[in-house]
Amino acid sequence: MPSSPIVKDKYGTPTPISSLWQDRKIVIVFLRQLGCRFCRQQIEELNKSDIKRRLAEHDVHLVCISLGSPDKIQAWLDITKFQGEIYVDDSTSGDPTVDQKGSQAYGIFKLKRGVELLRLEDPEAAKKSEQVAKEFPDMVEIAEQSAGDLVIWPGDVFQTGGAFVFGPGNVCDFAFRSAYAGDHVDLSLIFKYAVGKDGEGKELVYESTENWFSLMKNDRKLTVSFTGSIVQQTTFHHLSNVVRKFFGTRTGVALGLGVFSFTATKALTRKSATSSVLVAALVSSFYTGFRALLSFALRPRVKYLDAQNDIVLLTPIDIDKKVLESGLPECDCGATMATMPMMGLREAGEVADKPKLVSRSRSETWSADLGQSNEFQSTLCYVREFLGKPHPAVGRGGPVCPFVPTSLKKNSIYMSVIRTNSLKNLQMDDKAGQVRKILVKLLKDFVPVFEKLEPSKGKLRQFKAVILIFPDIKPSEAHEIIDAVQVQAKEFFVERGLMCGEFHETNNASGLRNPNFFPLRTPLPCLAIRHMVPGDIAFMTLDDYPVQMRVKLLRGFLDVFGEDDKPQVKEAREKLEETLAEIANGKK
Repeated sequence: MPSSPIVKDKYGTPTPISSLWQDRKIVIVFLRQLGCRFCRQQIEELNKSDIKRRLAEHDVHLVCISLGSPDKIQAWLDITKFQGEIYVDDSTSGDPTVDQKGSQAYGIFKLKRGVELLRLEDPEAAKKSEQVAKEFPDMVEIAEQSAGDLVIWPGDVFQTGGAFVFGPGNVCDFAFRSAYAGDHVDLSLIFKYAVGKDGEGKELVYESTENWFSLMKNDRKLTVSFTGSIVQQTTFHHLSNVVRKFFGTRTGVALGLGVFSFTATKALTRKSATSSVLVAALVSSFYTGFRALLSFALRPRVKYLDAQNDIVLLTPIDIDKKVLESGLPECDCGATMATMPMMGLREAGEVADKPKLVSRSRSETWSADLGQSNEFQSTLCYVREFLGKPHPAVGRGGPVCPFVPTSLKKNSIYMSVIRTNSLKNLQMDDKAGQVRKILVKLLKDFVPVFEKLEPSKGKLRQFKAVILIFPDIKPSEAHEIIDAVQVQAKEFFVERGLMCGEFHETNNASGLRNPNFFPLRTPLPCLAIRHMVPGDIAFMTLDDYPVQMRVKLLRGFLDVFGEDDKPQVKEAREKLEETLAEIANGKK
């Protein structure tokens, strides 16, 4: 994993950029370069707004980062009169013919770079450029004087900036990325998200949190597999993964135990100085064999599915980290999910337009198997930018799913991609039926794994979820497979205080308050597992369910919440009595 990019102060002191927000909350503004006239205009806006003092009243710090050289910071401060903290990134030459990738720090924050970003062909951008040139002649003169000598004001003319709110810790509560040179953030938004209050002074409920900046910390390993919830990742863990990758689980078990036996014999019979090395190898090989054996023992018992012993659960942080580690473009959720309202406001039963997410065929996008698709990325985009945010068609305030924002902050959503194309020995005359049977078994096998995942105790459990993604199931197959599996497994889950939800592109389950709103329509077919909450009473008596099934679901619900003094529990008792009475009277 790459280390955190380094920035420097005016004395040239190197500072890991991630350390700037570990113990405090900051507003960080990325400037294009020290000699940029647009950046001078932005600093002027910051100075006039007195935002530094206003932020300080709430213990929030203002920080600027620019491309440039440490020895030019003081001259820049003398010109701009900026009072906040200023750091520079001097890792790039600024010459696109020499340094085509640009700054590592700016790249990690997904700040745009390219000659087209100057946008001078845009009449509005050109007019703004002329206005800035007249308003800040001193900066223009400095830039003109340095035109032939990049040492004076080094930077990158093709780089754009942005603004973020971080901390304390690896949490980002606001992100803005300039679309072109001169595109500046609205300072009122900065202040709103930095202090956590809206314009009327009310406490702000954050729409979503992007926690992917935890990748800056090299010591944090969050990938969770079936055995990862039992055995923490260590150096030996990585050795085990290598063995499994190149030799397979069963061969890995034999290899690990074989090396263990050989090493044990050598270590016990030799008295030379090499015995200590052999003992270390003994421990390592024992762990390798033991973990491979444990993984094999705990895998879901689904005989048709080849690779289930290698299922990995990834959190939102893991997914964003994988994309970032690979140096690949991140899904621009804010832009792509802007079209998500078209998922709702349709006639009942009509298939909604497919969400305009990143194309699944983008060859540069990372996926579960390092292939050429983006199953994890597009599903996380749906969770983060649709479920986790308000929608006008919901029929109430707050996000579509009230639990998602906290789940994202707690990083307690786990996703896994299941390849049903690896199913074998299927009878083609009843392929869908066999797939349903396999997936029901798979769902049930996930329950003990789900229960071990954190948070496993207390009220925070309600913010935990596992999402299983099935990219090989076609939209035309989703109803007879995904919907049917959910119905068949529901009683099993409710009896255990859990819920199983179905999601796919043609899902016709409407919202509770709006029959023309279809919030369960996702880019890819999914099945989700979560803990049951009192509000789930609404899903126990759906008209589509047979009457005996409704009775079982209501009884399961009361077994979990029967001792609670909540209106939903009273409602469940009344509905159960009503249903049983109607059955007794022969009305159902």
